[in-house]
Amino acid sequence: MLSYQQQFIRFMAVSGKHRPLIPIPLPTRWISVWFLNVITSVPPTIAKALIQGLKHDLIADDRALRALIPQTLIPFDQAVRRTLKEEEQLVNSSDWGYDDQAFARWRPEYGYYPKQAGCTVVTQASRQALWQVVNQIGGEEGYFFGNLLWKTRGAMDLLVGHRLAKGRPQRAYLQTGDTVDSWKVIIVEEEKQLTLLFGMKAPGLGRLSFTINDKGDRRELDVRAWWHPHGMPGLIYWLLMIPAHLFIFRGMAQRIARLAEQISGRVEG
Repeated sequence: MLSYQQQFIRFMAVSGKHRPLIPIPLPTRWISVWFLNVITSVPPTIAKALIQGLKHDLIADDRALRALIPQTLIPFDQAVRRTLKEEEQLVNSSDWGYDDQAFARWRPEYGYYPKQAGCTVVTQASRQALWQVVNQIGGEEGYFFGNLLWKTRGAMDLLVGHRLAKGRPQRAYLQTGDTVDSWKVIIVEEEKQLTLLFGMKAPGLGRLSFTINDKGDRRELDVRAWWHPHGMPGLIYWLLMIPAHLFIFRGMAQRIARLAEQISGRVEG
């Protein structure tokens, strides 16, 4: 049996990621899911299970479960090595469009579980109209909402010497591999999803997705950012950007829906 502290010590030994272990002089009930969500990238559901496990000082007895579900058990260190090996392939997946650039930029230090923020709106606009508008990103409409904030973020990159690409293809619909300013198109599913790889300077790896779901008499448009933070700097960056993200993504989704509704109205008329 290994305590949480012993597991942390073994994990650091196997992974080579050495961190100070600081006991918190607080009752377990004071440690909340919100607290873990702030200081780590662990999802709330897993954080809740971990906290509930801390409330009970019991010796685990899995004999009954192992009798029902026979399986070959492996040592803790071997399990850590296997997990770290699988984690290396995280970005080489459909979520990232199997993109070579995303795979090359991935680092073992990045959080396995992504942070995410976005907005979903319901609209009467057609899938075709929504797709047409989404593909205009980076053009005359810019980023649909908060363009000054987007430009300010780009200026911050210039200040630290990170030069950003400008412009986008002239054609109406984007293709995989296209660039939109500093973004790279990594997923194109016609009338369903457009995903862009984050290219600005920041401690982590991220993507921005536009997803269209047809609900019969209405459509749902979801605009969402996914962020794998690089340690504490990546988490702090995400927390600082959250207010702007929520404000911008809501505005983007609403603006795209309005423009698409105008197009749908003209087609019907």
